[in-house]
Amino acid sequence: MARTAPTGPLIALSLDRTSSTPLWRQLLRALREAIRSGRLAGGTRLPSTRSLAADLGLSRNTVLQVFDVLRDEGLLVSRAGAGTQVVSPAGAGRARAAAPPEEAPARALSSRGAALVTAAAQEFGERPLPFMPDIPDLRAFPIRSWTRLLGEVSGRLTGRILVEAGAGGYAPLRRAIAGHLNAARGMDCTPEQVLVTSGSQQGLDLACRLLIDPGDPVWMEDPAYVGARSVIAGNGGAPRPLALDAEGMILPSDGAPPRLILVSPARHYPLGTPLSSGRRHALLDLARASGSWILEDDYDHEFARTNSLALAAADPARRTLHMGTFSKILLPSFRLGYLVVPQDLTPAFTKARAVVDRHASLIEQMVLAEFMERGLFASHVRRMRALYRTRGARLTAGLGALFGAGPWSQPPSGTHIVLPFHAGVDDRAMARDLAAAGVVVRPLSPYGAGTAPRAGLLLGFAGFDEAEIDRGLRRLEPLRTAIAERLERGA
Repeated sequence: MARTAPTGPLIALSLDRTSSTPLWRQLLRALREAIRSGRLAGGTRLPSTRSLAADLGLSRNTVLQVFDVLRDEGLLVSRAGAGTQVVSPAGAGRARAAAPPEEAPARALSSRGAALVTAAAQEFGERPLPFMPDIPDLRAFPIRSWTRLLGEVSGRLTGRILVEAGAGGYAPLRRAIAGHLNAARGMDCTPEQVLVTSGSQQGLDLACRLLIDPGDPVWMEDPAYVGARSVIAGNGGAPRPLALDAEGMILPSDGAPPRLILVSPARHYPLGTPLSSGRRHALLDLARASGSWILEDDYDHEFARTNSLALAAADPARRTLHMGTFSKILLPSFRLGYLVVPQDLTPAFTKARAVVDRHASLIEQMVLAEFMERGLFASHVRRMRALYRTRGARLTAGLGALFGAGPWSQPPSGTHIVLPFHAGVDDRAMARDLAAAGVVVRPLSPYGAGTAPRAGLLLGFAGFDEAEIDRGLRRLEPLRTAIAERLERGA
């Protein structure tokens, strides 16, 4: 299909009316160069001579004269019903490809930019096969309800709504999120405190931008979500990884108090450990006494086995920011999340949100607001919670049959199970061996920040039905002995 070239101010044609060179020669030279350089690609349909003449302020005869010359040179072709199209010069693409690249002088990033690139999380290069973690069941997503709502709200997408879209997010969605958190997480937030983000990564970035200065200490769990360390370091913070035990993050008694504490109390990622009641109170007491901020990542709380209140709900000093995402509940490509900030910080965070990218996709916000207000979101979460528990039980039973009793054979929480390995085991190599056998898992060690990170494998079950889980378990059998020798049974 022919592509129509832009005209007027949208096409780079430089005509100098003060030059002694006739305008038709200037236009001829400009179009010829655009075609020969590839800026106007082969197959591009040019505007009509009448339109191009009007856009460039030339007579139509001038443009006709130029088109005639370019047709004679074999650079344009005209066909009835198809207009005038560009013909690629023979060998032009090969000539450009054969030209050796010029050595460009090294150009330095800013120190902050270099830190961000250095700290960037590494991709794992996975395929959606059992037991790939962190993917919901895409087949169970209520796509018909979603597309019906999409059609409904599209008809309400007026110019006024587009103009009035605030940096904090679409007002009905902010109300829906506040209502959901107040009911499901025991919070007492207003819609004004809710900022709609493009995911938890952006919520973390906003918190770091506004609350920490370069060199400020930031406490975080170890192991932890790799992207969190990247954001903190990229914003100049000094991450201090804190080990976990059966009660969650172990709070240190030494060192300067942190400026920010990043914690996932409902269900730690990736180990799945919830923060105990005693540690929750100690954390809130520390923040109140030291003036530290807490950033609560409410990861996977919808599928946690225990339904504790949000940390922000138990914080009388209002030192806790609360963030979450919808991508793990709905679709991985659905990049909407939220950040709930204390009332006095709301104006500053809203202004900063406008500086970063104004607001997230408005049409997605409108559909999600309807999805939540009509009770479809709560129904979907209930269905997924029951479905994932059934699948988790299937996987734990299969792992128990393969490897005997251990933490992997206990009722799971969330959407994945961890197979812990002995210290020093190369879990990356084991993950590669399993990938060759058709099983996708994720090594645990990349989530650690210390010199001796925990080793193990993450096995996700949420995105796979029982037949797929059974098929994945059968593919584990050839490596059963190798895995069993590496398992830490007392973890």
